[in-house]
Amino acid sequence: MSDARAEAAAVARAARRLLERERALGGGELLAAGVAAALPAARASIGALQRHGAPAATAPQAPAFALTPAEPAVAPTPSVAPPPPLPPFADDLWPSALAGGRDALLDRSRPALEEIARQARACTACALSTTRTHAVPGTGSAASGIVFVGEAPGADEDARGEPFVGRAGALLTDMIAGMESRGLLPGVPLTRETVYICNVLKCRPPENRNPLPHEIESCSPFVMRQLEALQPRVICCLGKFAAELLLGLKGTVTSMRGRTYRWRGAKLVVTYHPAYCLRSPSAKRPVWDDLQRMAQEYLTD
Repeated sequence: MSDARAEAAAVARAARRLLERERALGGGELLAAGVAAALPAARASIGALQRHGAPAATAPQAPAFALTPAEPAVAPTPSVAPPPPLPPFADDLWPSALAGGRDALLDRSRPALEEIARQARACTACALSTTRTHAVPGTGSAASGIVFVGEAPGADEDARGEPFVGRAGALLTDMIAGMESRGLLPGVPLTRETVYICNVLKCRPPENRNPLPHEIESCSPFVMRQLEALQPRVICCLGKFAAELLLGLKGTVTSMRGRTYRWRGAKLVVTYHPAYCLRSPSAKRPVWDDLQRMAQEYLTD
């Protein structure tokens, strides 16, 4: 009986490991459905073995469930209104916004951004407010019409109250400088001052752990209001948490990058977080590809 239970448990563990790997690669949704549907039968089989004992001298049995993806349900295609048109370009390729151009928009957005920052610094909506040194609202101007949205502040950001100022921030600075030096957007100066940089969370999670769902829910209105005030032409999501929030999707960066999305009139691209590039330098090549995609989309109405 113990051998049969061990075999069944080993099969279940192997299935879970396979599912986790598939999810990490962005292709495990169908597999997850199949495994989830079959797990109750597996548990029932193990329970029966525990109650009645395993049959003696039986031949090896097939797994209690097969790793076969369930047939995906066919959902009706919703009727989606076309996205609003992007702001047109001025002669010098700086994107115009509204009637008075982007400069006028920035003048109007500045008081809103200052008020959002004030409220973020005073926020006590979740427990992160009790462990932070400083809240980290955002920095820059979005004069270029570009906004980078990351995950959450780290230790350096928490200490200074500014986003992306540690090692990952230095790499983001290099990324922006690389776009400028290669002339990806002719006539559009690209620096940390001409883009806007912010995070989904405005306070550092302890030990730089991943944001929790209720923390994202509490903090997300800040970044939504920042984007609404700035009305960017292009948004670059750095990592899965920013992408999942703004796109309303679940997945890995690998599964979401390589295409262009819309967010309330802006174009949106997804790429790896600079911190991931520090751990996995091979990711720098696809990040550069994504930045070139972002530039191409910026220059195309």
